[in-house]
Amino acid sequence: MAANADRNAKRYYKSGQSVPLDGMYGDMWGGWLPLMQGDLFPSHPTMGASKWSYEGPLATGLPELRKGSQRLRK
Repeated sequence: MAANADRNAKRYYKSGQSVPLDGMYGDMWGGWLPLMQGDLFPSHPTMGASKWSYEGPLATGLPELRKGSQRLRK
């Protein structure tokens, strides 16, 4: 029951809407972007219009890279 209440408490924004606060925002496809107040939420480059949610302040930073993507090419 508590998990359902948390899910309902989260606010979602659509691509093209104005960003209400500075912070890190995540889209429904797993991408994260730092956005500033007044920016417009972008569309996903492949999937098109998307929904965005506030993930935290800009100090949160981007999620860590996956271990497989840290390999160096020789």
